[in-house]
Amino acid sequence: MTIIKKTIVLGILFLFASGMCWAQKIEFKKVSAQTFQSLILEDEDNLLIDVSSKSEFDKARIKGAICAETSQKLFSILDTIPENLPVLIYCTSGKRSQRACWLIKEKYPHQVYTLKGGLNVWEKKGFKVESSADN
Repeated sequence: MTIIKKTIVLGILFLFASGMCWAQKIEFKKVSAQTFQSLILEDEDNLLIDVSSKSEFDKARIKGAICAETSQKLFSILDTIPENLPVLIYCTSGKRSQRACWLIKEKYPHQVYTLKGGLNVWEKKGFKVESSADN
């Protein structure tokens, strides 16, 4: 292998390795419905955020959740809370909340938990939801 090829390979390996280290710093925990429920009940000093659409939020949500259907809304909420406040985040299926976790961890130091499988799994496990019609 020529020196140029070796240099390119080493450069790519270095970039890959440093990217892996960066990715490891951005962490959040994907938790089961049971653990998510425990986190809600154990500590009233947490922030429960639903990143579903407003119509999905109105239809079904976990009691006490705040709707943050856009990243702008999510960031405006997070800008106003203490750094030591845990953030519990979910959506209908778990996909949007996982993306939201990556956005949060890039910008904020909060401990973040996301509900594996979202509200769909939450309801299947028998945990209660509320809706705007309930109020």
